[in-house]
Amino acid sequence: MNIVFSTYSATMDQVGGTNVSTQSTNNIVCHICSNVRAAAHCVDCRIYLCGLCGGHHRKYPTFDNHRVISGTKMLSSVHHQGHGNIADDLRRCSDHPQEFIKFFCASHDAVYCGICSTKRHKGCHQEYIPVLSKDYINSGDYKKVTAYLQSTDTTTNTVLKEIDHLIKKVEQLNSSQVEKLKSFKVLIVAYLDQREKELLRAIQLTRDKDLAALKKLQSSANAIKSDLSKELANVKTHEKNSSDLFIATKRAQALLDKLQSSLNNIASRTKFQEYDLQKDPLVETLLKNKDGMAQLVTAPGNMIYFCLRLKMQF
Repeated sequence: MNIVFSTYSATMDQVGGTNVSTQSTNNIVCHICSNVRAAAHCVDCRIYLCGLCGGHHRKYPTFDNHRVISGTKMLSSVHHQGHGNIADDLRRCSDHPQEFIKFFCASHDAVYCGICSTKRHKGCHQEYIPVLSKDYINSGDYKKVTAYLQSTDTTTNTVLKEIDHLIKKVEQLNSSQVEKLKSFKVLIVAYLDQREKELLRAIQLTRDKDLAALKKLQSSANAIKSDLSKELANVKTHEKNSSDLFIATKRAQALLDKLQSSLNNIASRTKFQEYDLQKDPLVETLLKNKDGMAQLVTAPGNMIYFCLRLKMQF
């Protein structure tokens, strides 16, 4: 049956027979829970939500771009628009919020108000919802929709459960790998400490060996110097007696040959072990490697894929 309607202002809810509700905001309840006071309002879905449902609503990717308001903004919206009744909010036309939905167009599968009926659905087969919806609760259409909603809700619960499980696994993996990294560091630090001790010991041993050899030569050179000083003094004491001076000089000459031989021997051994501490090539490579110490190797994780094969068939 094609119905043509003239334009009129639907200020009365002819479906419910009530005016637009202007109830106190204290009476607004969550559209999902139905018994918890609303704490937020989704402008796009045109529903009120409690704190818990509002949090879930924001998390779903489907509702990423939805405008969810709360606090004073929600109260201001309620006061301005007169929203405070679930039925009133549901019945409002999405294109004409001041009008209530009265009609259904099967061709466009849409519900709308009287203004829409004259502007967009003038040539369509339109049906009056109060008449069409009689005993709708027993219709196959209603049963299919509720079954689909329940099935999708079950699948959603499964997805959320699996996501919670994976979140815990991610946290566990993080903790285990952080501990593993710390263990790596402990091993590396312990190794470096040990190598430091060994190298310091080697440096100290080389120093001690060189100092001991040089001090021994130093002692021998001082002994030669002392002998030379004694012989020189002995020669000087016999300068007044030519015979004694000759004898002392000859003895001094014999000793001098011996001392010079010892001194040449000391001079040939006067040296020390030179050394230079150089980085091990492996350490040099490690320091130049931006991925040194360890690498984070990713592997295929526990991915979940849910194929929602549920389709509405009407």
